[in-house]
Amino acid sequence: MSKPQSLAQTPATTSAEPTTAVVLAGGTLDPEWKARTGARTRAEVVVGDAPMYHHVLRALRGVEAIQTILLVGEVPTGEGYTVLPPHPTLLENVRLGLEHSPTESVLFATVDLPFLTAESVRFFLEASWQSGAALTYAVVPADLCRQRFPHLKRTTVRLREGELTGGNLFWARRAVALRELHRLEALYRARKQPARLALQIGVGLLLRFALAQLICPRWLSVADVEQRVARIIGVPVKAIITPYPEVGTDIDRLEHWLALQGSQ
Repeated sequence: MSKPQSLAQTPATTSAEPTTAVVLAGGTLDPEWKARTGARTRAEVVVGDAPMYHHVLRALRGVEAIQTILLVGEVPTGEGYTVLPPHPTLLENVRLGLEHSPTESVLFATVDLPFLTAESVRFFLEASWQSGAALTYAVVPADLCRQRFPHLKRTTVRLREGELTGGNLFWARRAVALRELHRLEALYRARKQPARLALQIGVGLLLRFALAQLICPRWLSVADVEQRVARIIGVPVKAIITPYPEVGTDIDRLEHWLALQGSQ
């Protein structure tokens, strides 16, 4: 298996595109998490010196290409960003962000990324612009997350390129994404119905995924997944392998937050 550091894609110098950042700031708290933190929503959970949405805003404001910041969720209003009332589902909120974006380049980030930095966002944006894709998604070598945040467990998959974990940044060309979003919505609706999901994704790919996890990761590559998703949604997609573990380190459960308290 390749060393994780060798997996990361290094973007060449590129001209910055005016970009809108959409922060998906939904996410309710279970009663215990709410009682322990006093926060109303996940966005307002304090990590370190500030609520999580402040950390994300701080990173986004440090990226020169980001001209507009939209927060979709129940968060306080403030200077330098616009709050949009959330809809019930993730993809409805993605659509809302796309519809309100004044730019064609649109970056999405979840609100539960308290370690996010301007450098990690800039890397992902530049790689996305250069990719030639209409949609991109961040992935991180799992060993980098373990090295940087050993107290936080992550869900990982084994593929030909190595053991990877999903990041919490994705990017889209606005017009293309709006035109094809209904295809993603169909996949989203099928996520809890295995038979229906298999029909959407393809039984062959699901079988290869299972074999890659259970027997040998060489059964499936990142490129295989990219090609299948591109066929489903009708536009080119790209997984951006990033060397920044903060992109894949979200605090989305009470156990994550408690682990942070214990490590400080």
